[in-house]
Amino acid sequence: MKLQLSLALLLLATCLTTAAESLQKAPARKAAAPGDWRPKVRQVGDPNANYLNVEFTASGKYMVWFEGLADGSDNGIVWHCGVNPQTGDLIPPDGRGFRAFESTSWGRANPGCDKLGDYYVGTDRAGRLLLVRPKGPAQGEVTLLATPPDPRRRAIYPTNLPSQAGGFVFFIQNERTPGAGTRANQNNWVELQYISLADPSSARAIERQDTPPVGFAPMDIGFARWMRNRPIVTFGALAAPSGKVEVRAFDAGQPERGVFDLINDGHDKIDPYPAAIGDFEYVMAGIDATATSHIYRRPAGQPADAPFVLFRTLFPTGSQLATPSLAQSHEPFVLNGRLYTTYQVNNRGRNFFDTTFRQPGEIWLVDLSANPVEQWLIAPDIPGLVAEPEPLLTAEGGAWVFYNRPVGEGALFEGRREARRNPAGSGWLRRRFRYSKGAAATQASPRFALFRADIPARAE
Repeated sequence: MKLQLSLALLLLATCLTTAAESLQKAPARKAAAPGDWRPKVRQVGDPNANYLNVEFTASGKYMVWFEGLADGSDNGIVWHCGVNPQTGDLIPPDGRGFRAFESTSWGRANPGCDKLGDYYVGTDRAGRLLLVRPKGPAQGEVTLLATPPDPRRRAIYPTNLPSQAGGFVFFIQNERTPGAGTRANQNNWVELQYISLADPSSARAIERQDTPPVGFAPMDIGFARWMRNRPIVTFGALAAPSGKVEVRAFDAGQPERGVFDLINDGHDKIDPYPAAIGDFEYVMAGIDATATSHIYRRPAGQPADAPFVLFRTLFPTGSQLATPSLAQSHEPFVLNGRLYTTYQVNNRGRNFFDTTFRQPGEIWLVDLSANPVEQWLIAPDIPGLVAEPEPLLTAEGGAWVFYNRPVGEGALFEGRREARRNPAGSGWLRRRFRYSKGAAATQASPRFALFRADIPARAE
């Protein structure tokens, strides 16, 4: 397994090198004309707050977020607040509505839903799993789940199953040390586990993966996620014999069948997002750590292991970035009967953190119902740092796209470094998905301000 992981990293680095060479040979892409549509963008919330992991509940009524502390630690506070469906304003304006519990950036909460409505699940600093049901912008009901506490858990995600009672929660369990699931952090393996909310007293294993000597396990590259509206979790896994990080899955509604390969087409999948929407089910993923995304599709309601086919291929044509890379953070939604997604790309940096949060980025809106697809640049107006797009439908038939803008000492990017365009090479990918415990301890983390782009009912 160690050899396979190293091979996967080298193969992915080769893809990145080829992509970089293609960008250098390709003609310059034409920028959007000045008269093209642009969203109205405004900062929301407390301009001095640190808005991490902003997520909206399935109903759209609440924003769940993690306020990182300014002490340089991983500690913070999980909050939820209301959202005005007419204006997009937070209730209360700074987002500090209901103070749910103290947590860490690794155990922060994510929202789910069931027949009873919205809820969210995370861990406190002792590793206890907590479920919170919002009862208003500043009210909530906190339930301590019976799962034995463990601070090594991270990446906690509940299901979105609005037609049934209860659901499931998955998390990734580190071998030894809380925090990053890497060899540098003394974790030789990570394990994807889940609980049933009908009986949360014990966790059940889905798959264990070895961590490579440098970088992350496949389930952290093809990041694990529940399919929206089905109890199917997708995650990255090495495929034989290619060694690519492909998409594997597990159906919590039929656990006896075990894991199964879902998409295997010879590409590394970055942050795949699965969703059942209307008549189809989709998986949206960045490809080979480039700026290209693949949108896969199959008819809805088929067996969990039914094949997906390629539906659309995206590239941010008109990007103003010198070396656009790492398409990620797809968030699909339906607006006036049309399927859209938002996603993020960034200039290629030294590693994941540097690329995603320290390099200039762009957030794009895509009409997937159009063929060929139509795309609009949402942010920024001028080259700068943007991250984590989160769409939310308005009461007036439009949409908002909330996103973060890293600010402060830890958000500085160096144009001179990017301009060198060190043409990848096999070592770049190893740095790309790399975590260094020593570097993390000495490198300042940026503060994340919150912005909102207003999207009309049809972007023209």
